[in-house]
Order: sequence, then C-alpha cells, then structure tokens
Amino acid sequence: MKTHQKKTMTRLSILCVATALVSSSSFAQERRGAKPSQPSRENAGKQGQRKAYAYGKGEIKIAHPADWIKNLEKPVFSGPQPGEKVPLFVATNLRGKNAGEDLDPASMAEGKLHLMLFVSESRTFGRFLGQLRNQLQAIEANSKQPWAMSVTVCTEDANEAEKSFAILDQRYPENLVVGLSKDGSAGPPAYGLDRNLTATVIVAKNGTVTHNLPYASNAFYSQPHILGAIAEVMEVDHATLRKWIRDTPGDAAESAARYRRPSRGNGDNSATQPRTGFRKQLAPFVQSGKITRGEAGALFRSSGDATTFRTKIGDLVKTGKITRKEAGALFNGAFPDATRRR
Repeated sequence: MKTHQKKTMTRLSILCVATALVSSSSFAQERRGAKPSQPSRENAGKQGQRKAYAYGKGEIKIAHPADWIKNLEKPVFSGPQPGEKVPLFVATNLRGKNAGEDLDPASMAEGKLHLMLFVSESRTFGRFLGQLRNQLQAIEANSKQPWAMSVTVCTEDANEAEKSFAILDQRYPENLVVGLSKDGSAGPPAYGLDRNLTATVIVAKNGTVTHNLPYASNAFYSQPHILGAIAEVMEVDHATLRKWIRDTPGDAAESAARYRRPSRGNGDNSATQPRTGFRKQLAPFVQSGKITRGEAGALFRSSGDATTFRTKIGDLVKTGKITRKEAGALFNGAFPDATRRR
C-alpha cells in the first residue's frame, strides 16, 4: 500500500513539474511573440516617414478652369470677363533698373499670350509666382508660343508692398513683370476688380480675355486651374502641358522632393547632386542678361545629370543665348571629372 502511494506521489510530482515547464515555455513563447509589436510600431513610423517624403512626388496637377467657377458658392465678377477686351492701364514698376517708372502690362504683352494676376496683399508674392513663371518659360520653350506674365499689386500700403517684394525679387525670373497699382486696393478703374478677393487671375489671347479666375482665399497658391486655363487657350491637352513643365515644379514641396530623391546608377548619365561651386559660374550669365534666373536654376539643378544638362545648354545655343564655346565651358564646369577622363 505504501509503495503504491509513493508511486502515485512520484507521478503527481512529475506531472506538476511537466505542467510548470509547459507553462513556462508557453509564457516564454508568448513573450517572444509579443516582441515584434515594438518593431512593428517602428516600421509603421518608417512607413509614415516614407509617405511624408513622398509628398509632392506625384504628377503635376492640372484641372479644368470651368470646375473652379462651378465650385464657387456664388458667382464672383472681378475684372473683364471672357470675350471682353483687356483694358490698358498704367502701374508703377517694382523691378530692376526701371523700378519706380510707369509701365503698362497690357501693352508689353502685345502679340503674346498673357497671364495677368491682380493680387491684393504683399503676402501673395512668395515663391509661388516665381515658380509659376518658370513653368510658363518651360511651356514657351517647348511650344514655341510666347507668353507674358504680369503681376499687379493692388494695396493701400505701397511701402509695405515694396518692402515685401524687395526681399523676394531675386527669386523671380527677370521677365516676370511686377507693378504697383496707382489706384490702391481698388486696382485699375477700367478693370472693376473686387477688392475683397485675394487675387484675380486673367488669361488673355490677342488682347481678349479667355479665362477669369477669382480667388477669395489661399487657394491662390495652388494653381491646377490656372494651368488648365493655360492648356485651353493653347489648345493642348493636359498630358502635353504636363510633359512640357515636368522639370519645373510649381510648388516648394515638389521642388524639395526632387532634391530628396536618392541618386541611382553610375557613369556619365547618373543623377547625382548638383555641384555647389557651379552656381558661381552661372552668375555672370544672369548678370549680363544672357540667360534668366529661371534658366540658370534649371542648369544648376541638372548639373548632376549629363544627359539633361547637354539638352538644356543645347537649347540655349539654338536660341542664340549662349555660344558653343560658352556651352562647352559650362559643361566643363558642371562635369570636371568627365573632362579629365577625356
């Protein structure tokens, strides 16, 4: 009897130890299974970071201008409407050596397609206007259709407008016309502008308005409908316009995204970072008026890609802006290693 009890006790002890070991093993496995939760959060963070870096990498947005008008809560009439003539008017030049003199943006655009912007506050300067003009330059170069772009500031505080513009002047291409309205916030009397708007954007062809886009908020900084109006007046589809301006981003986010993109590949055609010292070599060409600031910026951004760079300097040679000798000097400055290998 006692022997039987001892055997039973022994079996129970073994069973308890086995149960404890199994429980311990299961707990350890659960602990091991729980560990990935921490890396998964890290991965989620990295994924979110990648998504943030991807902002602005998508294709340039272009929208039908009629959609902008339809989405307005109520009809807004500011400035001459489609089908009406663009009135002549006089503003005060805010740019370059002719600053302070009178100018007539409408007359200066004679024979060209014309993008006119009437802005109510100096804060609407920003990089947006310069980048939009750069896009327009790319469109001109690819389409061979000349464009004029003018910005007229309509404000009661002329001094503030001049100070704000002076800070941003160097960011703008030289062919961006900027004037100050002589009639304060009301703008040129012949235009009948709504002074409560942030901006009135007008597209004209042969002196006649084709599109009028009123902006009552910061939507002014996003230009898909402006680009849509440009496409319509040129009678091209959005895909063609997008192809023409693909190397000239219209907003700071897209521009920054392009610089964040990693370089790939090796050799002559690999996309590497632009050469910092090359900017100084471009300065004399801008100062002498041979190329615009926008063209210089495009050359600098492509100074890490030999194929793109050759195309851009080739275009400048064809248009007579620089000589073949100057083009060769620029290429040697942008790609000194390639020159040494020869």
